[in-house]
Formats: sequence, C-alpha cells, structure tokens
Amino acid sequence: MKKVVVVDFGGQYTHLISNRIRTLGVFSEVVSPETFDPLSEKNLVGIIFSGGPHSVLETGHPCINFDLHNCPVPILGLCYGHQLLAQLSGGKVETGGKREYGSAEINITEKSRLFDGLGKSQSVWMSHGDHVSELPAGFRITASSPSLSIAAFESDSGKFFGVQFHPEVSHTPNGLKMLDRFLSICTQTREWTTEARRRQIVEKTKHEAMNRNLLLFLSGGVDSLVALAVCIEAVGKERVFSIHVDTGLMREGESEEIVRHISSLGYSNIELADACNLFLGRLAGIYDPEKKREIIGKTFVDVLNEKIAKYSSGTDWMLVQGTIYPDRIESGGSKSSAKIKTHHNRVPEIEKLIAQGRVLEPLCDLYKDEIRELGRELNLPEKLLQRHPFPGPGLGIRILASASSEAEDGYISEEPELDEICKTFSFKSRILPVKSVGVQGDGRTFLHPAALWCEDSNEFSWQKLGDCAVKIVNSLKTVNRVVFSPFARLDTVRLKASDVNQSRADLLRKVDQLVRSMTEDMSEIWQLPVISLPAVDENNNWIFVIRPVTSTNAMTADFFKMPQNRLREILREAIKIPGVGKILYDITSKPPATIEWE
Repeated sequence: MKKVVVVDFGGQYTHLISNRIRTLGVFSEVVSPETFDPLSEKNLVGIIFSGGPHSVLETGHPCINFDLHNCPVPILGLCYGHQLLAQLSGGKVETGGKREYGSAEINITEKSRLFDGLGKSQSVWMSHGDHVSELPAGFRITASSPSLSIAAFESDSGKFFGVQFHPEVSHTPNGLKMLDRFLSICTQTREWTTEARRRQIVEKTKHEAMNRNLLLFLSGGVDSLVALAVCIEAVGKERVFSIHVDTGLMREGESEEIVRHISSLGYSNIELADACNLFLGRLAGIYDPEKKREIIGKTFVDVLNEKIAKYSSGTDWMLVQGTIYPDRIESGGSKSSAKIKTHHNRVPEIEKLIAQGRVLEPLCDLYKDEIRELGRELNLPEKLLQRHPFPGPGLGIRILASASSEAEDGYISEEPELDEICKTFSFKSRILPVKSVGVQGDGRTFLHPAALWCEDSNEFSWQKLGDCAVKIVNSLKTVNRVVFSPFARLDTVRLKASDVNQSRADLLRKVDQLVRSMTEDMSEIWQLPVISLPAVDENNNWIFVIRPVTSTNAMTADFFKMPQNRLREILREAIKIPGVGKILYDITSKPPATIEWE
C-alpha cells in the first residue's frame, strides 16, 4: 500500500497530519527524524515535516539524517518543518517580530500547486514565533500575510513545499484541500478507507489481547465506550470486564447514568465502585495541577489493583484504556514534543504497567472524530457517541486550587499594556491572579488569564471580543487566555486559599448541571467545561468560568458565540445558587489556550 510519512519534530498536531492524510485515502504513518531514511522505505510517495516546539536557531534542534537532494519523493514542510526545509536548502530563519497564535489571513502571491483553484485570500491557523526571512535559491514565495512576507513557498523543481501555518487543522477552512493537492502531486492512488481502519484496530486488539481477560475503567465518555465496543468485537463479552469508579468528581448523577446506558446495550459485566472518600481525601491540600493529575491517576491504579484479583480469576489480564492521541501527545508523546499536561493515563504507575505489557490502548492513534466514526461502524447509538467529552480526572481538574490568598508579586506588570490594547476595543480589563495551562508554539505555558468587561454591560460584540483576545495573547507574554464578564463589571477579584474538596465539588456540580441543561439544544457546542476558580468577588462568592467550544478533534477549538439572550438567562439562574458570584466566559481559541484549564 502506498504511503506518506510524517516526520515527527514534536508538534502537537503531528498525528493529526497523519490522520488527515488517511482521511484523504492515503495510508500514513509517523516516524522519528533520527531513524527515518526515505531510501529504505517501500511504497513511499511523499514526506511531510511536522511542526514542533523547538527553534531551528537553537543548538541541537531536531533535524533529519538524510540528504534532501537525494530524496526521491516530494516534501511538504509545516511550521517548524517549513522553517527547517528552508534552512536546510540554504535559506534563512529569524526569530522576533510578531508572534501569531490563531486565525490569520494570507494572500496567494504566485501560482502554486498547493493553492490551485482556492482563491487569492485564505484564512489559516498560525502558531509561531520564528519565521523564514530569506528563501534559498530556486525557491519562490507563494503566499504572504500582513505579518509575514514568506507565509508559503515552493521550489521551482516542484519537489519542495513549505507553509508557515497549519493546513491540517479544521480552523484552516481549505487546509484539507491543500493537503489533497499535495497528495495529488505524490500519487493518484487512494487505498485507505474507514472499513480498513476498523479491521486494523479490531485485529490489532485481538492480537495484543491474546487469551487474556480485559479490564476496562469506563468513564462513560465516547473514548472508553468505543474502546469497550472494540474489545467486545475483538474477544467477546465474556472476557471483557468494566468498572466505573465514582470518584466524587463526577457530574451530577453521572455515575448512575453511565451504568444505565451501558446496561441498555445488553452488556452486564459492569461494576459501580464508590471511591469518593478515597479520591477527595488524597486531593486535600494539593494545589499543583500536575500533582492533582498524578494523584488521580495513581488512585485509579490503586482501585484497579484491588479489583484485579476479582476479575482475573487466576488468568492473565490486561488493563484497557480509552487513551486517544491528544491525551498521549500532550503528555509529551515523542522525543521532540513538549509536555502540555500529564494525562491521568500517563502517570508513572500506568507507565510501569505499559512497560510490563499490561496495557491495551485500542484508540491511542485516533482522534475524537475518528473515534466517533469507529463507534458508528460498531453500531453504537448516536446519542452516546455525541455526548460532550468529559475528562478522566473529572471535576478534579475543573476545580482550580490555591495554597494562598495572596497573589504572586509582579503578575500585573503588563496591565498598562493590556489597558492600551483594550481601549482600542472599548473594553475595561485586568489580569486575574490565577493561572491556567495553554499551548503556544507547540509548547506548554502556565500563565494568567486576562479579563474583559464593557462599560455598558448590556451590549457587546462576540467578533470584537474575539479580535481583542487574539491581540492580547499575541502581545502579552504573561497571558495565554482571555475571559469576558458578560453583563457585569469585574472590579473586584480576590484570590482565596482553597483545595479540591466536597463543598466546592458539590457547588460546581450544581452550576455545571444548570449550564448543561440550559444548552442541551445547542448542538454546535462540542464541549462545555465549567471551571471553579480559587477566587471570590466583592460579596465573597465564588467565581466560575464557562468554556463552551466548537471543535471536531480536540486538537484545535474556537469559543462558541452563544446567543446573548440565552447567556443572560443562564447567568440570571446561576447567581440564584447560594455561593455563586460572577460567571466569566472564556473567549480564547485553542491554541493558545487548551480546552480545559488544567
């Protein structure tokens, strides 16, 4: 089967590139730059250099171990790969200038096989600091943007192509067409299909399971549900055992609902384990986001160890996890990639089991959209496949904690610059004393959110808010996320020392249930996290953030522009809940902000 290889320089979208190539009907696999040799690959028709968190200007940056000029197939470079391809061919790369994270416009300046028939202006998704400043001999500029004179290039030989943006993400509207045009340069054969993918995953699961019993922790989300269906398809119901753990960090009534859903599918090997006190007890006094994830992951393993004797019945066993690619790559899944967060499926205890060959992850190279497609192939109900994703650690990563009520020194140092930016959009602003995780230039950030509000709190424009948010994050080095206070000023925000505890979890459950129930008819919303901040307003009531996003695969996302009348209704009802104060609205895309706050 003909294939395109994606050389992994550590970009957060590396496997998404491979996924897109497969979607277009050509088999693709990801390879390490240290070991890849195009001359030894059979059926190779094209190469893509991925993005990455590094700079081609730094010592020891990721590179390739083959001669470009002897390469027998076309090469497309994306972001870091675009810069590396230019540098290795004799061009120049510089740092500095304007950083770009998010949507941008490029103009096609010359005829290009990548952009053929797509129009002179294109919306694309940028995430970069460095840029190509001078092209090699025999190359020409094919696209520019207001911030970049070289947004794309092509060699006169028609062999090398580079783009500074991400065509693989859904937020580059014509990106898939650009990749399709590259594939047409590489091959006219399209052999990779949805049915082929299903057969491969089921057969691989059957091969890895051998004669062992399979034990699956079932969260109730689409990932673990499809993983369960794959395992049943591969080895039969009798050898698959599921445990749903009520951690005390689930949404309102979620544990009971999950058991009902699974039982309705005719599958009875499921146990509901109550571990609320265990999880909440271990999280007491824990404030660091990474530490919380580690504790939750370790506690899952401890519960697992208690259940192994019951379900193994003297036979060999494997732990099945619904890990998907974004979970893995954001935990630093390759040598060159940056750790964005430690997923609970990648804590040290799980890594030990992986090293022992005790872990089976049928979906580990798939994305959310592929998983839903696979679920349909396995005849799972659409209602279950379309449930909003819910993180394995649950509310444990949606309750932000603080060890102190005193904000760190210097966090407001950029507020004068923030004020100047916001004045041009007619907003008031401040930088909040809390922090959240982000992803910028393929690397992890842990920075402050900026908050905006209007003088006239009854009127605002989502478009203006989005434009302002992009400007803020691209300009301020201490900010990776922007929130908005609808219909209310935000003059007073005070940090409050607090950890993850029963009281905060119960209050968050109430707010989350209200928001979800009042947005059930909004099918455009892909996920809607509700975040409890370790901060209070002028009335000593807790501050919350709602984070509705649109997405297809979790690798990128846009904030959802909710109808203002509905938003007003939600806020009016939310503040009736005792202890609830201001409700903020996250208006940041991914990147630069992750979907979850931790």
